[in-house]
Amino acid sequence: MMQQPAVDFSKKWSVMAAVSMGIFLATIDGSIVNVALPTLVRELDTTFAVVQWVVLAYLLTLATLLLSVGRLGDMIGKKPIYTTGFVAFTLGSVLCGVAPTVGWLIAFRVVQAVGGAMVFGLGMAIITEAFPPQERGRALGISGTVVSVGIV
Repeated sequence: MMQQPAVDFSKKWSVMAAVSMGIFLATIDGSIVNVALPTLVRELDTTFAVVQWVVLAYLLTLATLLLSVGRLGDMIGKKPIYTTGFVAFTLGSVLCGVAPTVGWLIAFRVVQAVGGAMVFGLGMAIITEAFPPQERGRALGISGTVVSVGIV
């Protein structure tokens, strides 16, 4: 039976930290806007029916792209797609902060969700590759905990 090469201790935990941060941000962003919906209705002078799309645009885009992003990561490479996703998510977040209208806010949430799908869709695969088989269960458990904390 072939043994896998030893993975550098600091590298695998650096990978865990980077991926966990991305997964946490992508997860929390799915629900954190809910608290701000009444303020968005008031400040953007719109209706609740319209401002709901701020949440829906993110969640629908994220869910729609997850499988495609996973496949893209297999074809091109997980790290470049994850990194691009992190940049897109950050850019989308900044743009959401300066959105002048609810329409622009919804559009920027889609940008954010495209990045979030890249981060969320490849995070577990990156962690799986970084940890040896005997440590994967613990690593994936930590990652699952990060997702759970992000949802709360």
